[in-house]
Amino acid sequence: MIWHAWRRPVQQWLRVHWAMLALSAFVVWAAVNLHYTGHTWGDDFTLYLRQAGSLVDGNVGQVIADNHFNVDNAAKPGFSPYVYPWGFPLLLAPFYRVFGLDYAALKMVEVACLVAFLWAFRAVLGRRMRPWLAFATTASVATTLAYLAYTDKLVSENPYMAAAAITLWWLDHLRNGRRLHEATRRQLVVLGLLAMLVFNVRREGLAIVAAIATAQLLDLRGHWHAADRWKVATPLVTFAGSVVALQLMLPSTLAPSYDGAGLHQTWRKLHDSFQLAFAHQVGVDDLTGLGLGLLTALVVAGVGVRLWRCPGTDAPLVVYAVGSMTIVGMIPATDFRYLLGVTPYAIYFAAQAVASVPLPRAATARHVAPRFATAALAAISVMHLTDLPSAISAAGDFNDAGRVLEGPESPHAQAAFGAVRTYTHQDDVIAFFKVRALTFYTDRRGVQSSDLEILRQRSDYFLMRRGTVPGQPLVDADDAATMGWTQVWHSTEWVLWRLPLYESG
Repeated sequence: MIWHAWRRPVQQWLRVHWAMLALSAFVVWAAVNLHYTGHTWGDDFTLYLRQAGSLVDGNVGQVIADNHFNVDNAAKPGFSPYVYPWGFPLLLAPFYRVFGLDYAALKMVEVACLVAFLWAFRAVLGRRMRPWLAFATTASVATTLAYLAYTDKLVSENPYMAAAAITLWWLDHLRNGRRLHEATRRQLVVLGLLAMLVFNVRREGLAIVAAIATAQLLDLRGHWHAADRWKVATPLVTFAGSVVALQLMLPSTLAPSYDGAGLHQTWRKLHDSFQLAFAHQVGVDDLTGLGLGLLTALVVAGVGVRLWRCPGTDAPLVVYAVGSMTIVGMIPATDFRYLLGVTPYAIYFAAQAVASVPLPRAATARHVAPRFATAALAAISVMHLTDLPSAISAAGDFNDAGRVLEGPESPHAQAAFGAVRTYTHQDDVIAFFKVRALTFYTDRRGVQSSDLEILRQRSDYFLMRRGTVPGQPLVDADDAATMGWTQVWHSTEWVLWRLPLYESG
């Protein structure tokens, strides 16, 4: 009886969504086959994992205190916030509790977040484009090597993309055929809570609040006096209240401060790194010069067309994308992944520009531009697919050979961390070029600096990687003897020095 009641709705749902189901299955297969054994040295993920573990073990305060020490004693104290937003650690915590430090299992969280983003993104586009054009736009993102490959890293971009797209979808749902303030109070509370989650995955998620406020302002045009002021304020008050409540339970850095941060950094990146990141995430790494300029012009044209034709629908998307890019661009660090959450919306606006090319008003002619845009995006997806076989083969050969990514899971790094645990006391301070990884694997606080004097002043031991490594000084045996250092352990890759009590002068 139950199946008979649900059979028709399920069949209808499958008929509508079969293409997205097929695309999702492909994304899972491709992403998993692009994963390498281990993890790279970039140590953002180790703080996320420490925070996730603290939720399981109940030592949140200790994790915060340890990272406070690590950051304050580094040569550049602003290299890391004291605590990352808790959204991603909260998502990781149950999987970390079940699977432990199993990177293959934990990376599936990233894959799931990418799939969730694609479904929500497709739903957002489905309210603005013809079904197959919306699907083709989504597929052009889903098949890009950049998006598939980034599931191999435990970073917060995929959860951020998913949370933001789900919030934008819910915003659309509440405005479907009505103004935002006409939704029920419960629905508006959910909107505020979703915005809080976006903000607590990545701080540039504050842009989603601006997007909600933009939707409200557009909906209130000519209706301000008739609107329920309490309902208008509900999502914003819910956002602010829930942020404060979570902050009281799980404190984190609300407004990270970095040396040299500011709008000038965003402006600088728009002229260099953001262009490279955009080309990479579109799936054409060699897209430069005229080609990149034409694509950017399409994006700008699409924004202009949509703000002219449908400002109430697309202004929130513009505000979110531009706001997110501006906020994340203000930090001095440069990484392609910072733009991952913005590029899909740029592709959407470029597709809208092509689909909006004015043609004669004949019934058949009106369909030409959208069909051309769909075909162009389908061709781009096919081009993306040609890049995948070699990348998947390279990952498979690497893993089948029993190799591990150069990083903290490498056998030589594990031996070094084992030496630290063996030869040092838990209260000792260890100098290391990736201090958050050191603390995660050894439970020792550390100092991260390439300044030899800072290491001598603040450290009890120095775990040195042989050879020239960014972020650490290189000390040979003669220099160590002059300074009174003692070699307590060594290998072909590492030396663990014990430092005497520092005496100034």
